[in-house]
Amino acid sequence: MKYTLAILFTLASLPFCAAASASDQQSPAPRSSPSPEPSSPCGGPGRLLATANRPTIGYSACAVKQHTAVFELGYQNQVDGTPSSGSIRSQVPQNFLRLGIIPNFEIDVIGPNYEATRSYSTGRPDTVTNGVADSGLGFKYELPPMGKWTIAFDGLYTGPNGSTFLTAGNATWTGNFDASYSLSPATSIGTTVAVSSTGGYADNVHGQYGTTMPSVVVTTQIPHYYQFYAEYVLVSKIALDRGDRAFTDFGVQKLLGTRTEVDVEYGHAFTGISALKFNYVGAGLVLQLR
Repeated sequence: MKYTLAILFTLASLPFCAAASASDQQSPAPRSSPSPEPSSPCGGPGRLLATANRPTIGYSACAVKQHTAVFELGYQNQVDGTPSSGSIRSQVPQNFLRLGIIPNFEIDVIGPNYEATRSYSTGRPDTVTNGVADSGLGFKYELPPMGKWTIAFDGLYTGPNGSTFLTAGNATWTGNFDASYSLSPATSIGTTVAVSSTGGYADNVHGQYGTTMPSVVVTTQIPHYYQFYAEYVLVSKIALDRGDRAFTDFGVQKLLGTRTEVDVEYGHAFTGISALKFNYVGAGLVLQLR
């Protein structure tokens, strides 16, 4: 969702992955849905539910299978601020392409990702901006199976190649630690801890900064491959001139066959500051080739 919160919410606006993801949007889900085979949490007929990063903010701990391509795509609409002053942001396609190169190792292609924003304020005409966020590359390495535990590491890079009002202005480097534990054949709990070096603008002045983004997610399946999740996310710094922000992300996924997943999500920010409030909805699609 949103890949590493769209590499930290386009580094100035939550929750746009990554992703990203996050809800790229960004958009990055470190979660691993339990498999019918206890010895292989990332295998079985429900593998795609366990492997998909979206729509959660954190990343899955399961790498894409060798010689397999997985396309993660989505749409997200977010309302920031208050009815009298704020913005509406739309993001598509939250593109994240994952290629299984060798066992337990994948290469990722981040973006391109298009974003349109309409800013409004009482007594002033609306302002509309649109462009693309920074794009880049990444990888995931999944450690050998450890019973009910699944652990992986991600590395992500995006360059300052996006539109003027969306780019970080410098290269963004992100490292993720992903872990998942199967509580039962149907339920698991996972976490991603993302650490990034990024940048942004405040009053047309550019600066670089670091940020940490831990997330915790619980997933549970019911028959016919429906999966529900609830996630808590904390971002230590959302922009050059702003501090931390916490929010929740809820959603449902449905596996269609073994190679197609569809999902819907809802996110809500925890804050008493009106200007930092946001709510978002999204929908997505995950396609596996081979």
